[in-house]
Amino acid sequence: MQRVPQRTQHLHHKRGWLILIIIIVLVAIIGIHHYTSLEARLKSNWDRVVNTSSDNVSIAVYSPKRKRIYQSTNAPKHKFHTASTVKVSILAGILAKQHSLTSNQAKLAKAMIEQSDNTATTTLFTDSLGGQSGLQNTFKEFGMNDSVANKSWGLTTTTPTDQVKLLNNIFYKSKLLTSQDQTTIRNLMSNVDADQSWGISAGSNNFAIKNGWLSYGDDDWIVNSIGYIKNKNGTDYTIAVYTDKNNSMVTGQQTIEQLARVTKPLMK
Repeated sequence: MQRVPQRTQHLHHKRGWLILIIIIVLVAIIGIHHYTSLEARLKSNWDRVVNTSSDNVSIAVYSPKRKRIYQSTNAPKHKFHTASTVKVSILAGILAKQHSLTSNQAKLAKAMIEQSDNTATTTLFTDSLGGQSGLQNTFKEFGMNDSVANKSWGLTTTTPTDQVKLLNNIFYKSKLLTSQDQTTIRNLMSNVDADQSWGISAGSNNFAIKNGWLSYGDDDWIVNSIGYIKNKNGTDYTIAVYTDKNNSMVTGQQTIEQLARVTKPLMK
């Protein structure tokens, strides 16, 4: 049997390592390009909406594939009033505390999320969550450090990034919510009344959503939308868009839906 000279074996070994190193470097370069290019593309598309608006606008999106939150705003450090989007926090806080709902709580939760019923919300907020202090504790538990609870729950302030943190606990892994808790919230957010399905759902047919709208003082029209989108190819993401200073509810809706439509194709 003919033996391969030791020098030849050594050269083959070095060549193999060189090829492996080249492959690793190429994969790293491609990965970095893919990672940064999504941020650049999102920013480019968002800026056309955010930076041309005379209203306060802020968006945050989480990609589970990249494990990163992307965001854009024309109002840095601005705290947005939640309006009815806080109803998701209220329900999540109750479930994180007791991990099940009584039959009456379940009825109220359905009305609160699906129909955005304010009376049902006040009952759950006061009697089940513990009011303002209970809501603030919920924010603390979920790491929502830029959210401040108000005794008038709709005037609670928050940021899109904080809301995405909450949504991630509902739609992805959570140490605070059980899978049953998550399913409860997901099902309600996936079944909102048809007249309340505008917003981050624009251009999508597989989504879970909660919107908020309120005409309030110097903020004029506050219009917000938070939720979860799943694309046909199986990719998904959480998203939150907050606006105020809108001259009408329709103006806020249009801004949110413009952002939703330019975001969806890039998250595939």
